[in-house]
Amino acid sequence: VSHTVEWEYYYDYVDPPVVDQSKLKYNRYSIVIIFWIILAAFVGLLFFSLNFMSLNGNLRRQTNSKSYS
Repeated sequence: VSHTVEWEYYYDYVDPPVVDQSKLKYNRYSIVIIFWIILAAFVGLLFFSLNFMSLNGNLRRQTNSKSYS
């Protein structure tokens, strides 16, 4: 079976389009908004993880204190 290639495509031949910064639709404060959202998500995750860890510790202490008495 003969396989012939009619054309080849290389990424080197594709020039990226030129972007004009003045025509961007994104607000210039977008990076600040994204930063605060990520920071709030991290603090929330930290709160829930520490809350879960403290609840686990309290449950262990309660079961241990009941077994001794």
